[in-house]
Amino acid sequence: MTLLFLLIAAVAGVVVLVYERRQREENIVKLQNYVAKVISDASLLDREKMVRVMDLFTQNGYKVEDMKESMLTVSRREFSVGAALLWFSLGGVGFVLYLIYYFLKEPESLRVDLRGGTIAK
Repeated sequence: MTLLFLLIAAVAGVVVLVYERRQREENIVKLQNYVAKVISDASLLDREKMVRVMDLFTQNGYKVEDMKESMLTVSRREFSVGAALLWFSLGGVGFVLYLIYYFLKEPESLRVDLRGGTIAK
């Protein structure tokens, strides 16, 4: 019974992990579309554009790491339910290992080009 439960957790982890990755890619495209829209808005001053882009990222859980005239670097640490389920399927103790890994891993960083409106990892 326990092995069946761990097998189901592993399969569910893979499915959720694939879904999370797809959602992350779609969200980056949405962020990029918004940034491009703000950058191309001629009615806004450069400072207003910067504020709107920074607000967008802070509202989505990103932390502003570096801000230059034409480049913004933001980062955030994401908890992955799919990865947690996969680690949990290693007998339950893997979940604790994943939590340790989560707090030790580097946050994902994005570089936002404020002139072209592009986002790069």
